[in-house]
Amino acid sequence: MSSGNGTDSGATDRRNFLRLTGASVVAGAFAGCMGGGDGDGDGGTDASGGTSNGDGATTGTSSGGSGEIVVGGLQPYTGPYAQTTQEFVDGFNFRREEINANGGVLGRDLIFEDRDTQLDPAEASTLATELIEAEDAVALTGSISSDIGLTVAPIAEQNQVPHVPQFVGSADFLTRDSRYNFRMGLAPAPTNARAVAQFIEDQGFQSVGAIVADYSYGRNWEASMNQLFPDDIDLQMEVAPFGESSFTTYLRSMPDDIELLISASHPPGVFTIYNQLQGLDNVNPDYVIGRSDAKLSANALGDSVTQGFLAQTQPDPFSDQYAEVAQRYYDQTGNWFGALNAVGYVVADLIGTAIEDAGEANPTAVAESIRNVNLDTLFASPIQYTEWGELENLVQLMTAFETGAPDYYPDGSVNLTEQFRSEPLPAYDPSSDLLS
Repeated sequence: MSSGNGTDSGATDRRNFLRLTGASVVAGAFAGCMGGGDGDGDGGTDASGGTSNGDGATTGTSSGGSGEIVVGGLQPYTGPYAQTTQEFVDGFNFRREEINANGGVLGRDLIFEDRDTQLDPAEASTLATELIEAEDAVALTGSISSDIGLTVAPIAEQNQVPHVPQFVGSADFLTRDSRYNFRMGLAPAPTNARAVAQFIEDQGFQSVGAIVADYSYGRNWEASMNQLFPDDIDLQMEVAPFGESSFTTYLRSMPDDIELLISASHPPGVFTIYNQLQGLDNVNPDYVIGRSDAKLSANALGDSVTQGFLAQTQPDPFSDQYAEVAQRYYDQTGNWFGALNAVGYVVADLIGTAIEDAGEANPTAVAESIRNVNLDTLFASPIQYTEWGELENLVQLMTAFETGAPDYYPDGSVNLTEQFRSEPLPAYDPSSDLLS
């Protein structure tokens, strides 16, 4: 799990259950990603939209027009998300280049004008405005973290330019009035918790525990677990500061019979929690649900990742379509195509498709196309949106690890196995009282 952060803590009980139950749900907020990555991305060229096919081309009818079509990138290359964002950008550019090689979007090149937000909301605001006004961006992407997402969202609405962030999990990111913001790589806590509730019922777990980060996303997890988890389980939740780095005390509070530990409710601490758990004899959950990118999880945790760590993910690494793309990616780059790469790939696919379907590179028309899209791509379910931009009928996977290597990445030391696949999940309705 990611590097932790720390201060005080507090335990919460659910429905008067004081017994602990471990379950670290990986909502996938990529907070605390290890640093790394390089530079500020490339400016790219071309792109096309339409419906994807197996060889990376897209179909659609050119409507004339001239010049390049710009997608604006708001990437946190500086700070803890550097590696996460580079993986996303690599996947985005891989799909963009495939599209461009097959004729572009409406016969025009799709380029990626990338900027470093430095994970600073004020900088993100300035850059978003610049990309819209100076670069004529047809869409924005790249945002990570609730603070950045909540800053860019009103700018997208005011300027009527679609905004498809990498990973913004805040339940407040969308309202019922949103028309230009669209969820992508990270579902809100209620959706993630609902998938974990299905997993708990499927496995028959009775003792579940969670470590909750003391900030809005973590607290949304807390409220969602209280509302959505089965009534007949023992659920122990321990609240730790967002910046906590030592989780031993919280882990020792978990019951001896814990079956599932959820760490996704503390995104910055996912890897740290898992590593510190390995040193405890009296806390031995069967599974720990943590980070949603299997590739970074395997790289960060090494051989121990095969000892019960589960990655909760939206891309489907077990589909034929994913395997075909991952093989092309390996053939071209020599690298493992992971979930973060897949999210970037899907965003490029989505924007290209929406432009092609709209028949013009007009941001308002593109947003309308995104809202009505039904795109079969690398996720476990087709990309579909509600009127307000929430992913609809999303399917999530719990991915486990074993010694070996995927067929599409023979240089690897771990292979992925499907532990659980959720039923389609209802879109979170921001007007509901679920989190109240």
